[in-house]
Amino acid sequence: MKKLFLCTCNNTLNKTLDFSKIENELAKTFDTIETLDYLCLDDGLSKLRQSVSDDDQVTIGACSSQIIGIPVKQKLMLNLVSFVPLREHIAWVHPEDNKSATSKAIVLLADASVHLDYMESATEFNENMTERVLIIGGGIAGLQAAVDLKKLGVDVTLVEPLGQSDEKYHNAHFFMSDNKTLSQTLAGLRKELSGVERVQGFINEISGQMGSYEVTWKDPENKFTTQDYGAIIVATGTQQYLPGIAKKCRFGKSDRVLTLQSLVTDSKKKGAKKSSDILIVTDPDVEFSSAEGSHLLRMSEVLATQGNTVFCLHSNIRTDDENLYRRARAAGVIFVRGTLKQVKENKDGLTCQIENKLESIMREVTVDIIAVNQLIGPVDYTARLATTLGVECDSRGFIKTRYSKMKPVQTSRRGIFIAGGAKMAMDLPHALSSAQNAVLEAYKIIKAPLKRAGWMPVIDDEECDVCKACITACPNDALRLFDDRVIHIPVHCEFCGICVSSCPTRAIEFQSHGKESWFARLETIAKTHKRLERNKPFTLVYACSECANASIDQAGFSSKSYPTGTYVVQFPCAGMVSPIEILKGLVVGAERIIIAHCPPGGCHHQTGDHHSELIVQLTRDMLREIRQDPERVQVTYMIAATPEKMRKEVGLHG
Repeated sequence: MKKLFLCTCNNTLNKTLDFSKIENELAKTFDTIETLDYLCLDDGLSKLRQSVSDDDQVTIGACSSQIIGIPVKQKLMLNLVSFVPLREHIAWVHPEDNKSATSKAIVLLADASVHLDYMESATEFNENMTERVLIIGGGIAGLQAAVDLKKLGVDVTLVEPLGQSDEKYHNAHFFMSDNKTLSQTLAGLRKELSGVERVQGFINEISGQMGSYEVTWKDPENKFTTQDYGAIIVATGTQQYLPGIAKKCRFGKSDRVLTLQSLVTDSKKKGAKKSSDILIVTDPDVEFSSAEGSHLLRMSEVLATQGNTVFCLHSNIRTDDENLYRRARAAGVIFVRGTLKQVKENKDGLTCQIENKLESIMREVTVDIIAVNQLIGPVDYTARLATTLGVECDSRGFIKTRYSKMKPVQTSRRGIFIAGGAKMAMDLPHALSSAQNAVLEAYKIIKAPLKRAGWMPVIDDEECDVCKACITACPNDALRLFDDRVIHIPVHCEFCGICVSSCPTRAIEFQSHGKESWFARLETIAKTHKRLERNKPFTLVYACSECANASIDQAGFSSKSYPTGTYVVQFPCAGMVSPIEILKGLVVGAERIIIAHCPPGGCHHQTGDHHSELIVQLTRDMLREIRQDPERVQVTYMIAATPEKMRKEVGLHG
């Protein structure tokens, strides 16, 4: 049976929506309709469970699926459920127009009913995962990951760099914390490594895919070892390097110019004396990480407490611990926002010409010592390792994350994660936290997904002409050519649907999201709208289920009103929208079609934003060719931080 459950949100939505009219209009569409006042609470969820059998198809008209979706699906344990956000998309944005708001609710609930007709139960599949994890790098993050995985009962191989030692690591990662804390943490982790396979060497080759990577490494004796792993964690460390401004400071030409670290740790060697005037110079062209900024503040404080007069020349200092800055100031460190223009050495010391950015003037100061603050970058073999692993590096040479906000430890290759200094210069707490995050992601791969479910892309071999467009477009390497056939690798798939819009013959369709499903839904929206609102124009917004949908929900939370004739149709990713869905929307009578994707470079599926822009450009060109108005089709990005974007994009239309 097809059942509809409506929620008044504790008798608040019925101030805008006429639930009696909704029930009457949809009486022939659903077998049963029930209205509750508090569907999301325990009593409401229990009532829902009692009213639904395992064979039922259910539509929920309530708050956003982002809020109510999880508890409803947990309670019902059903796959065939559709959601209509009556609160965020209707009642909260159209409080002054009860009649049209009610009509809009009927339109979207009718659409949800049609969607149920095309929904298929999720396909389950089994994957044989290698229950072993490879950790590359023997720093704090790598050790923490190895210890945590061992505690979880996972077999681990820890490949450390050649010549790795506690002393060598400590000297390279001094910036992570104070010496005592760093040493104690390092020693504590080393004690817990019993049972972990530890080797020294470097990665020579990798093949396979997530869940079954075949990795070969070379040891100090030039022997090769090959092993299978379900997941890989890259936890390589960092190294110091001189900034570009070191040359201007006369580094290497004057004994009075040192690195900040060497001055603090071994000042006597370089002839520094207490009560010296010291100028700490940072590179104005490089943005500091929080870890580097915190280290600079700690070192400045040490020099000041030794009785030196310390000037810290900087463009910006980032730190997660404001107390470090306060302590440095209290110790007497003088912070100057500016840049070093020139240095001249004379018998009195080093005369420095400084441009003070705050005062917009040039100043001259003579100091005994210049301390150059070194920068922190990835270890020198990171680029080579990234090439071997098939992952990307960022502009500073660190291994790049797939999506920094939502997937902070996932690389561009599925099943390979990063932690600690592989990603960026991190202080001790952040490095340990990133290691634990990577461990959880790796553990989920090798343990949890023995059964995974999702709406699969289905490939029609008779329609497929093996043009490989889908293989090229897939951002996850989930489609491959095998025996002159395109095959789908479910374990790699994120079910974004970009392959669907890339296929010129539409040989790929998604379960529950096929072409016929979209056509039927769009026709229902147009037909129901015309019956209820007559000649009033309407707009279709094809929104990705991530950022764009969150932005539209947020518009509701913020009561950012827009025209009632605006119907949001959710796609897994905006990159799934093809010219077929756009043109069909225009054919059924939509005045405008707006495709809303994630912000540029911020797509959860990497390329959906760019792909949807190309699709819209292609569709607009097609409209021009047949002398139709291309302005009826627009594309934009939306994020939750800009809820007013929906009002701006829809404008006075709809």
